[in-house]
Amino acid sequence: MADNPTLVRQSTWTTSQSEVTDKISVRNLHVTANAGFDVWERRKMQPVLLTISASLSQSIDAAAEADAVNESTVHYGKLSKNVALTVENAASTWLTSLELAWFVAGAVFTTAPPGSLVACEVDVFYPKASMLGDGAGYIRSVDNFNDTISRVLYLKNVRIPCIIGVNIHERLLKQPVVVNLWVDCLPVHQTDEYTKVEQLLINTIESSSFETLESLATMVVAQLRRDIFHPDGGANIRLRVEKPMAVPFADAPAIEIFRPASKA
Repeated sequence: MADNPTLVRQSTWTTSQSEVTDKISVRNLHVTANAGFDVWERRKMQPVLLTISASLSQSIDAAAEADAVNESTVHYGKLSKNVALTVENAASTWLTSLELAWFVAGAVFTTAPPGSLVACEVDVFYPKASMLGDGAGYIRSVDNFNDTISRVLYLKNVRIPCIIGVNIHERLLKQPVVVNLWVDCLPVHQTDEYTKVEQLLINTIESSSFETLESLATMVVAQLRRDIFHPDGGANIRLRVEKPMAVPFADAPAIEIFRPASKA
């Protein structure tokens, strides 16, 4: 499946939506889908949480004034039912996360009154697709007005033990770090590589022995660049590493780094 609009960074897409008057969203719609890979990299039915954000072409003032769901807005009950039905009807064939997001966006535009939407963002989250984290996901954002699209792969709260720190006691025992990863401008062929990415994170971090989060984060991104997301492939990588045990009276200190795609 090809995504023909111009590929842009997620931040660019989000900025363009700031000029849109109003939005309607449905957060964490629970469905079961024959899509993506499970934690064992199998093509199987699995639970999915869908978060949908639709940008309206006009304000909802008319609906607010009439106190009724009219052509200026979208009926979120019907939207949820139609999205769930679309996912159910597609279950006979395995879908990539991109294909699932594409079908969901189609259901959104079909449910909305003609011409009422200019853009749609679909977040496909697999809570059981991460071995050591809260889950893995894929975000597809399309803007029909500006003819742009954004694709992001992400991993949420992957907890990995490692030797990290400058103090003597930190050199003796492994402690957990919590990793969040976002890969922006994702190539289509790497849509569902989150299990591969998580395994690289686990193997790389578990075997490391740095004193600082700065060195650890930089090394991890370099490893991702070398083994999965090559600099000339166009993907941008944002990595956040937290150290929850380090400061007694804070949730965690953290380092977040961003490394853009090569300009060469």
